[in-house]
Amino acid sequence: MDSQTIRAFFDERAAGWDASCHHDPHRLAAVAALAQIAPGSRVLDIACGTGVLIPQLLQYGPREVLGVDFSPEMIREAQKKFSDPRVRLEAMDLFDCKESGFDTATLYSAYPHFPDKERLAEKIFSLLRPGGRFLLAHSESRATINSRHHSGAAAVSVPLRPVEEEAGLWSRWFTLDILADTESFYLLSGKKRSDRA
Repeated sequence: MDSQTIRAFFDERAAGWDASCHHDPHRLAAVAALAQIAPGSRVLDIACGTGVLIPQLLQYGPREVLGVDFSPEMIREAQKKFSDPRVRLEAMDLFDCKESGFDTATLYSAYPHFPDKERLAEKIFSLLRPGGRFLLAHSESRATINSRHHSGAAAVSVPLRPVEEEAGLWSRWFTLDILADTESFYLLSGKKRSDRA
């Protein structure tokens, strides 16, 4: 699975994405609440797609939400939705992001499309301020997500493992305080560890 294949997959589907992908607004609200965004903070929304989580994030009064996605077409769709000056949207590969000092980083409904999980964890760690929070979230069960990807996106996704297994990797970089692997959510969250350089 290479980045060009993944980018092409999402570029081809961007125009109809919001019509075909439905997210329960109550679950989106729960995900945003768990991100623990403080007023005046800076938020990085990783693989933001068409910006489905951004309205919920804005309710907590951040100074800025930077949405990044390496699909230019997904970013074009997101740009049609937002005029709020706090929202900035960039078509870029996360690994090319040079900004840092974010208070919160969210990765909603996109984790299976990052094949190198360790590289991802290390990069997010580098983008957060000391004590910053990372939230990885899906508002569906692991079984539902894996089934959907197996039937229609196997070439651009890696199956989700039980969250306890994922936690083993992420705990090297973050002090984890939220884990959920239920019929409604797949969640992993924690704060940047102070004992890592």
